[in-house]
This record gives sequence, C-alpha cells and structure tokens, in this order.
Amino acid sequence: MSKYENPDKTRYINPLATIKSQKGRLKPLESDSFRTDFQRDAHRIIYSQAFRRLRHKTQVFYFPQNDHVSTRMDHVLFVSSAARTVARRLGLNEDLAEAIGLAHDIGHAPFGHQGEGFLQEIIETSKNPKLKQIIPKFQHEIYGLRVVDKIAKLDREKPGLNLTWDVRDGIISHCGEDYTTRKLEPDSKQKNLEAIRTRKEAGNPTTLEGCVVRLIDKIAYCGKDIEDAIAAKIITEKEVPPAISKELGDNNGQIIGKFLEDIIQQSFKKDYIAISEEKADLLYQMMMFNKDNIYHSEKSEGYRDQAKHTITELFKVLLKKLQKTNRFNNCDGDIEKGPDVYKILYEFVRKDMEKIYDTSDPDELIILDFIAGMTDTFAVRSFLQLFVPQAMV
Repeated sequence: MSKYENPDKTRYINPLATIKSQKGRLKPLESDSFRTDFQRDAHRIIYSQAFRRLRHKTQVFYFPQNDHVSTRMDHVLFVSSAARTVARRLGLNEDLAEAIGLAHDIGHAPFGHQGEGFLQEIIETSKNPKLKQIIPKFQHEIYGLRVVDKIAKLDREKPGLNLTWDVRDGIISHCGEDYTTRKLEPDSKQKNLEAIRTRKEAGNPTTLEGCVVRLIDKIAYCGKDIEDAIAAKIITEKEVPPAISKELGDNNGQIIGKFLEDIIQQSFKKDYIAISEEKADLLYQMMMFNKDNIYHSEKSEGYRDQAKHTITELFKVLLKKLQKTNRFNNCDGDIEKGPDVYKILYEFVRKDMEKIYDTSDPDELIILDFIAGMTDTFAVRSFLQLFVPQAMV
C-alpha cells in the first residue's frame, strides 16, 4: 500500500468508496512516497507504449485526417475525465475511476470494432486449436486484461503493467449489458480474473468506481460519435432526432453534462450506479440512431473489406515468417534486409516479449498479439511494404 493512502477514510464521503485495493497487485511493488496506488496505476497506464498507440487507433472512422474527429485515445480521455467528475460528486475514489477510464479500451485492435471482428474470424478459422483454447473469442475488454498483464510495457521495463486488482477488474468488466440497462450493482468480489474468457463471465465491475466507468463509456461515445459524423458529413444536424436536441442539447458538451448530472442524482448515497428511465430512453435512442445512421453507414463501412484483407493477409504472412525462422532463431541475418515490419516483429519476439512466450504457446498467439497491438497506420504501412511493389532504384 502506498504511504500516501489515508486509512481513516476522511478523503472520501461515500462509505462505499474503494479506499485501497481489495487484492493488491500480481507482484509486490515498493510503496510510493507521495502517490496513492490508484494514482500510480493511472501513471503506469499513460506511460505505457500500448496506451500511446491508442492515438492512432480507430474510434469509428479509420485514421481520420480531420483533427477534430476522435481516435481511441480521445475516447478514453473523455471517459476518464467524466468518470472522475462523477466519482468526485459521489464521494468515490477519483483516482480509481480515472485509471479504469484510461485503460478500459487498451485491448482494442486496429480498425476499431471491425478489427475486433476480423481477429475473431482468424481465431475461429485457425488450424491450431491451442489458439482458441487461450483466446476463445476476441473481445477487447477480455483481451485488455491480457494486454495490461502480459504485453503492455513501460519503456525499458519487462512486459506487464502490474496494475491493482481493482483496475484490472474494471477493464475486463466494462462491457456486456444490453442497451436498456439502467442500474449497475457491483459484482461479487470473489472473481477470478485470470479465469475469465467471455464477456458473460466477466459480469459487472466489483467497485462502484468501475460501474461509473462502465455506464459513462457509452455516454461518452454516443454524443461524440454524432459530432464526428456531422464533421465527416455522414449525417447533418437536422437528421439528429429532435428529442435528443430538445432534452439533451445541441452539442456533445451539453449532452454529456445532462447525462452526468442525472447519474449523480440517481446514484447519490446509493449502493449502485444508475440513470433515470427518461435519460436511459434517450441514451437508447442515441445508440439506435448511431447504429443505423453512423456505424453501418456506407462511408463508415466503405473500406471494411480492405481493412479485413489487410489484417488477414498480414496474419498469414507474418505467421509464415515466424514459423520459417523458428521464431527468429534461424533468420541468418536476413531480417535487416527485409521490410520494417519483419524487423519490428523480430524485436517484439526476441526482445520486447523475451521469455513471455514458452514452447507450448502457439505461433498463432504471438502473431495475434503483434497484430492486435498495431495502430491503423502501422497495419496499412506494413501491408504496403509486404504486398505492394516498392521502388528499386
């Protein structure tokens, strides 16, 4: 426990606030002289390479050139700041809410939810059954726990961020409810996080702070996705349902403000996190509008086939390279002469993830981890290097 933790609970108004980690860390970590454990988690997250790559991963639209259109990095910052606001007003642990918000989408693949589906198809069609045993289904929140536990790195440190149990629980449990959920009650604290393989098994977060993030996640992207779609000229302001503008406001700031105020009112001095029936109905309307008019629009899905081809072909070629070189034990110095993606895969296998994979791990798992960590831009650049002729002179 950090030397800065306050054991008398005077920092938190709510008696249900998570004062300290329920189950600590996977490995001991020397106490910090001035930060709480959850503050340290937030800092370990933002200094990790996996977090920094979110700036070039899709939120809705592939690598936008318009700086005002969101990337996955923008989304997690929106969620984190909003969750911290609600946690403060409810007397909960702001540091824990912030850390979960920052890391909740760290398991996303390139090309957003579509990329998630492409990797799922790879798992389902793989000829190696061991891959499916380890990752039965690629769901970003389940995979997110794998990222922070085994793959994400602080610069020049061994893989794994060694976060507190409560933040890890918040990551793996931030998805799953249907679109009409109004109330989130903390789940049992007896969860075995490492044994969870599906969204259903993850259940609700075990902390109120985690429940705050889970609800705010949807609020944060619904309004911003409308703003982004207007900027991308996929929809016009006039197409937004009148009830949304009338009840929530004309811009994302107003929309989020109304929702957060409602959550605070509905959850104050309660042992759960809730939203009113009226606001829940509006949130549902927004989600359905976005689904029909934005997420499945011709422009949003215009390059879906190309993105799928990029991911699947990269997987095949990189797997072949890994197997041919016996995990780069027999590369005979030819890596330096090849495309950059081979060099970076070599660094990933032989240096970044040294001693993380053992002989029982399938080669397919290594390549899936490598591709899942790619940004959209690196995936496209790698595809161009491998499949498009380059100038020779």
